[in-house]
Amino acid sequence: MDKLYKYAQHFTKLELMRTRLDVFQNESGREGVDFIVKTKAGNYHELYLQPINLETERSVKISKEVLGEPKDNLWVALVLFMKDIEPVLYLIPSTQLAKPDNYIFIDNDQGERFKQFSNWEIKVFTKGIPELSKFALNNILNEL
Repeated sequence: MDKLYKYAQHFTKLELMRTRLDVFQNESGREGVDFIVKTKAGNYHELYLQPINLETERSVKISKEVLGEPKDNLWVALVLFMKDIEPVLYLIPSTQLAKPDNYIFIDNDQGERFKQFSNWEIKVFTKGIPELSKFALNNILNEL
């Protein structure tokens, strides 16, 4: 497991706990889920962790096979890292990926024959940050 991913795990867990959510490591063995989050109302949500180092990357690709079918309680926890700036956590509903805008959210469907290569892509760039900010942790808490 690489250093950036490990750091993203710790950061995400701490940020979620800071908002008074119960956070559990996924022990089920289901690929595509890193954390289970329980809200005060007793609702459970699955989180797929996806770090991105903006010093070297401008997008992340999430395998459709690994993430599975988008659903209301499945979220992508996107953690942005940049030198000399605090990391930022976005919680993106997996259902958002199924509604690509071809601006930030892109569906790279390779068809039935090459299904294993199909992915969803999230692009991170300066002009897209205001749109992406809708998914900042503080802005999305009420939807959990």
